[in-house]
Amino acid sequence: MTIEELKQFFDERPSLSVNGVGQEAGLSSSYLSKIFLEQRPLSQKTTGKLLPVLKKYGYACK
Repeated sequence: MTIEELKQFFDERPSLSVNGVGQEAGLSSSYLSKIFLEQRPLSQKTTGKLLPVLKKYGYACK
């Protein structure tokens, strides 16, 4: 998963909250904001936490 794919996923689902998904994944909203602003990398550890929640909302790995 790339930051661009993550942004596109949320762009295609405007009713889905980044903060809500982050909470479900156990990530803080400030940490996710930094990822979206490209101030922090999207690490494998973060991806591992996000993927199960994103899949629940229709994310398909490419």
